[in-house]
Amino acid sequence: MILLNSWKSLKSCKDLTRHLLLINAVLLALAALNVFFTDQWLARYFAQDSLLSVRDFARGITNIGLSEHYFIGSIFLYCYFRWLAPHLKLWQQHSAKAQFLKIWALNFFVALITSGILVHIGKFLFGRQRPHKSAPLFDPLVFEPFNTHWHWHSFPSGHSQTMLTAATMMCIAFPKLKWLWVMVAIAVCFTRVMGHDHFFSDTIYGACIGYSGTLIALYLMRTKTKHGL
Repeated sequence: MILLNSWKSLKSCKDLTRHLLLINAVLLALAALNVFFTDQWLARYFAQDSLLSVRDFARGITNIGLSEHYFIGSIFLYCYFRWLAPHLKLWQQHSAKAQFLKIWALNFFVALITSGILVHIGKFLFGRQRPHKSAPLFDPLVFEPFNTHWHWHSFPSGHSQTMLTAATMMCIAFPKLKWLWVMVAIAVCFTRVMGHDHFFSDTIYGACIGYSGTLIALYLMRTKTKHGL
């Protein structure tokens, strides 16, 4: 994935479009395969009484993926580096880094909005029932398109979208730790499956939307504003 190499290599709209079409085609196909081959099996596997403690653990940490944390964090960082850091001696000595983090926080905020809009459009259009609502059968093929109820917003996963947005942005800010950010994101995404909030395929394409929406936001910020990375 480009986030592990150089996201700036997508210099033109054509390059970005080609890359996103490829990524989305591959991951949408992978999600579709999981609908038929692994979604129900995984949901039933984690429904075992012997795995109650595992489910409780997953539910205890899954909200690391709530978008509110990252919205608040990005706003706080932008405000800090926009208004407070210039008056602090520490950051006056590292003004270039402070400027980068200010712009990075703004781009992070826009990426969360962009990918968040995309994932909620998907939830509304597909209207997939969450696995916990179909227990103990865990039927992965129950859809009610254009549904606004939370119980029918399983596909794609919003937590997974948020985690891949965060991972992509963290890879840009701290590239030496890129594998850490990706692995943490994947782990949090999978807690959605363990806790029966989502099927596995939901997390695959939710992550894809988080990544795609972030690249779209970064490209627009870089080409349409003066605040791009």
